Amino acid sequence: MRKLITYALIPGLLAAAGCSTVDTGLRNTVVLHYQHVANVHRIDFTNPVALPNRAPVEALLPLDSHGFWAVFVLCALDVTGASIPSFYFDVDRMRVQYGDRRYGPLRPYTLRLDDTADINSRFDTPALADAIAAEIQRGPSSQVFRHGYYGHLDYRFAIYIPRALPDYSGDQLSLRYEGGQTLALGNDYSPADVTSAGPHGSGVAAHCRP
Repeated sequence: MRKLITYALIPGLLAAAGCSTVDTGLRNTVVLHYQHVANVHRIDFTNPVALPNRAPVEALLPLDSHGFWAVFVLCALDVTGASIPSFYFDVDRMRVQYGDRRYGPLRPYTLRLDDTADINSRFDTPALADAIAAEIQRGPSSQVFRHGYYGHLDYRFAIYIPRALPDYSGDQLSLRYEGGQTLALGNDYSPADVTSAGPHGSGVAAHCRP
């Protein structure tokens, strides 16, 4: 995924965010507050994706009909621990944790291109991942946060779940961040079920609920 690194220099105010600080036992842990806003079953592109040796791709669907994109919004980030001078956030390090399985960056041979039998290869997967981010993601792909509390971030991103999750009933999914001492806390709202995201589909929430 294409990286855009920014530096956050002015932390948001905790009181303005309407959130409380975490337990004192977690003061050396970076806490990511998030909302799971939607499960999306198809992505239509505003700008079709040009790939070699085929017509531009206008839409993506899961190869397994039970697959979907879990869409999250990073609401706030707590980097106030006494021993934490800064935190490097990289959206590609976010994972969905379900049972003993973790799901992260897009993998080859897991998507259908348009309503055809074509699937994503290892050669075109990076371009498709960038196109998905351009359609769904809001906020930078990576960012350095200095010591402090950052509220009202509203950084939206999607993680692809390529197959059915056993016994999943549509509730909030758990997030993990790979690297460093971190804790991801959801706000316990259930996600919307969205048939299609993009110019021909319904909208996907871009802000966290209080």
